[in-house]
Amino acid sequence: MEEMFDVYDEEGNYLGVKSKSFCHRENAGVWHKPVWIWVVDKRGGEILVQRHDAEKKNFPNKYDIPSAGHVHAGEKPVDACVRETKEELGIDVRKEDFVFLTEWKFAIGWEFAQVYLLNLDASTASFTLEEGKVGEVKWLKYDEFVKLLYSDDFCPHQKEFKDWSKEMLKKALQK
Repeated sequence: MEEMFDVYDEEGNYLGVKSKSFCHRENAGVWHKPVWIWVVDKRGGEILVQRHDAEKKNFPNKYDIPSAGHVHAGEKPVDACVRETKEELGIDVRKEDFVFLTEWKFAIGWEFAQVYLLNLDASTASFTLEEGKVGEVKWLKYDEFVKLLYSDDFCPHQKEFKDWSKEMLKKALQK
């Protein structure tokens, strides 16, 4: 069964429910919400990234935010964070572990991305990666992360989002 999403107008007013395929068509005319979850290990001073699996439809083999996915119709964004982290990384986390950072308007995808931060103390060996979607995960020191973020090996997010993420993650590691 196809995923269903709550949809909104450009001002964020709720309009109803539409299918994923409707929301992802070109010029959908309605907005939907994904969650984008940055993961840091403050103790080790590192940032987690994932590399998309070679079989993934969008941006195969590119590095990206370590966990992300869509908010299903009727679902709260923080509940989507818990679900997506379990699906993609195979780890159990609580709603209270996620810190909401901002809503990022991504016009190209008709998305109001709900951006969260998760502080995690875990080795990559403790992850069970979602087959066909996540190829690998790795922890990077801040300087290594920034170099990757602005390279062609990273998904083509808006430069403004990359700039914001770089500064936010630097502050998150210092807290």
